[in-house]
Amino acid sequence: MDISIILCTYNPDPESFYRSMKAIFSLAVPSGKEVEFVLVDNNSPEPVSRLVEKQFPDFTPPFSFRIVTESTPGLLHARKKGHTESTGSIIVFFDDDNEPEGAYLNEVCKLYDQFPNIGVAGPANISVEYIGEVEPWLAYYKGYFQERKNDQLLFACYPHWLGFYPPGTGQTVRRTIYSAYLEKVENGTYSAIGRTKNSMTSAEDVQLVFCAILMEYAVASVPTLSLNHLIASRKTSIPYLKRLLFGMSSSYPEAYAECFPHTRRVLPFYTNWQIFKILWDTFYKKILVKRSPKAFVFQLAELLGKIYGSNHARGGNTDSFWFSLINFLKLR
Repeated sequence: MDISIILCTYNPDPESFYRSMKAIFSLAVPSGKEVEFVLVDNNSPEPVSRLVEKQFPDFTPPFSFRIVTESTPGLLHARKKGHTESTGSIIVFFDDDNEPEGAYLNEVCKLYDQFPNIGVAGPANISVEYIGEVEPWLAYYKGYFQERKNDQLLFACYPHWLGFYPPGTGQTVRRTIYSAYLEKVENGTYSAIGRTKNSMTSAEDVQLVFCAILMEYAVASVPTLSLNHLIASRKTSIPYLKRLLFGMSSSYPEAYAECFPHTRRVLPFYTNWQIFKILWDTFYKKILVKRSPKAFVFQLAELLGKIYGSNHARGGNTDSFWFSLINFLKLR
């Protein structure tokens, strides 16, 4: 069982990128295993190779390392390039703001050796660290950046999204599963391409999880896998968070329906009256009762995304006047 580390990046924050690269270069190499590291530059304005040369001059990585470029924007396209350029039977995906603990690869090998029924796994412990000066209230919103703490190994093969299913941060997968997933992307079954410079929609990691489940593999959250998620201050503004929440929630229904087509007709379909009631209840609870405008805006972004995404997946009522709020609030 050999391991391929794939890190995809676009115009990275220098401090987060340095810490991420340093942590990856410091990872312990499992005994008897071959490790390779493929860094995919998703067409950054300034080539990432220059940043690597500047931050790590005269450095010799402890394993095979190379930089490749993918010009087509989107995380999926970058990861596809990394898949093509790598060979390991287990793929470990890191983002350019992930700082994994030193034993990460050892624990990945132990997991997949011990549990041949597990196809996708991720860290059960993700600690969010803000880089730079941020507003104090952000301490209460680390969950939006995937912070989680769990000391139990949890896994399931259940065709609905469970709270412990691993997000894209530090996600690991068997190559056979990722290859099957890419086949579904190529033939048009799956359409989620991940975030781009101009779009915050995601759900490609969701479709990977469900692809594994459809192949009858379990999906796991692993307590011995831990990393820091480094969040640059530019990603903590209210406009950014609004777009992030809307993008995630609006992309899920279609992603789910593509994985399980028979569910499309039973996804929730929201009428104008139902939309009004949901939005009014949210306004009443967050503004009139709790007087929390930030919480209201964030929940509104999530709800509008969920409602719009579900109606879009059902094929109707996406031109409701309520959805004018999406453009008014600049959620996409």
